[in-house]
Amino acid sequence: MSERPRDLGRRLKVGAKWSGAEIVLNLPVRLGTLAILARLLTPQEFGVFAAAVTVIEFARPLSTLSLDHALVQSKTLRPGNIAFASMFSLGISSVVAALIALNADLVLLLYDDSEVPGLLIVLASTVPLAAASGLLFAMLRRKLAFRELSIAVLVSSALGALTSVVVAALGGGIWALVAGYYADLALKAVFALLLIRPRFVRPTVDRETRGLFRFGAGTTLSVTLNFWALHGDYVVIGSALGSKPLGYYSRAYQLISTVPGMLGHLHNMVLFPAFSRAQGDRRYLKRALLVGTEATAAVTLPLCAWGLVLGPEIIAVLLGPGWEQTVAPFQVLSLGVYFRAGYRFDASIVLATGHVFSLSASQAIYGILIVGGALLGANWGIVGVAAATLIALLVFYLLLYSLTARISGASAWSFVEVHARPALIFLIVLSTAFFARRWLLGLGLPPFAILAASVAFGVAALAVCTRFLGRRLWGELLYQQGRIAFGRYTPAAEVEGDDDDDLGS
Repeated sequence: MSERPRDLGRRLKVGAKWSGAEIVLNLPVRLGTLAILARLLTPQEFGVFAAAVTVIEFARPLSTLSLDHALVQSKTLRPGNIAFASMFSLGISSVVAALIALNADLVLLLYDDSEVPGLLIVLASTVPLAAASGLLFAMLRRKLAFRELSIAVLVSSALGALTSVVVAALGGGIWALVAGYYADLALKAVFALLLIRPRFVRPTVDRETRGLFRFGAGTTLSVTLNFWALHGDYVVIGSALGSKPLGYYSRAYQLISTVPGMLGHLHNMVLFPAFSRAQGDRRYLKRALLVGTEATAAVTLPLCAWGLVLGPEIIAVLLGPGWEQTVAPFQVLSLGVYFRAGYRFDASIVLATGHVFSLSASQAIYGILIVGGALLGANWGIVGVAAATLIALLVFYLLLYSLTARISGASAWSFVEVHARPALIFLIVLSTAFFARRWLLGLGLPPFAILAASVAFGVAALAVCTRFLGRRLWGELLYQQGRIAFGRYTPAAEVEGDDDDDLGS
């Protein structure tokens, strides 16, 4: 499943364009939905839903043995291999769903809230539903069907969000979140089914099938450990502090996870299958690591600065009154936006090259730091948990970058080189936001005006610096793509047969 670098670069360009359009269109939908639901539902309802979904998210990879990832990564597959993996995943996920529903009361050992078991029973059937959509999406990812993937995700997410808003407006309470969750998953499965149109073939068990299960087992271990890294703080807050503090914390976490989550979707849908095709080309992967890390940092570090300085205004505008306790954890967690986006990019290279057990070891350390830090930080409430989560994120990102650099052959010094320009961008935005906010607060402006003006000042400062520094500020990839976007540059026709390190830049 290997391709020439230039051919792969062209396909990456197509994938990046479609996924970029998906992110641009989906971001206002997600933030708008969050803003509306925060005004229709209570922190308690968000907290109970987060507690139940935590159990469901833990069960998902265990129920499918992560065979969807294995189907994407495998070099050679026959229809019989796919059929066996599909039957196994759907069968096991159905059994897991039944076990969750029959033993829902055990969740009270973690969460002292009588509403959680009933909600968990209702959500149990999403496990096989997610398995079905995941397997179908895996085949689209394997084919690098970026347009179809982006459209299916965008439409299903938008309709799922609309479902939540409508049910909440009708007084559905917590069931608005359940309805939206179901609608999103069901629509993804339907769209993927229409695009793939699978046919029944006789399942086969051979060397390729066993290879799928080996990769799937390693990935499942990695994902299971990553669950505690992503949700360990939820479990600690829900059990130690209660559902209402979890509701405040989960909204802060969801806000700061929005952009990294969308970039992670780009990595999962575009970069992971693309890197899987180039998994034997270290030269290509090294350049991908360096260029991708610098671009990720340059895009997300300004968001870290704005979140830290403008946290009170962001929460006031997006969530409205009654959510003031979300501000402090949001500001702390904002500093981790880049770490989340960065480690997701690194993980796409690690998984594509088959180093799943090395990734698992790093995620084990991450999970231990998250849970242990959250237990300690809970003594200072949700702000203490947020601080512990930030430290764990930093350590995990450094571990994963080191692993990816070793796999691709990048030097240790490369870490400093690729972060130098993005660090300057961060300082420009941070200082501009800080002084602009102080000045605007003195004028007595409302939160929305302060937020909009401060961001505008930051963008203007970056525009001025770009005028003088150009690619020395943004790096070659983002600078060139920015010029193309604003019509200031037209790429020259590519020369057929040129095998330079084309990364879609």
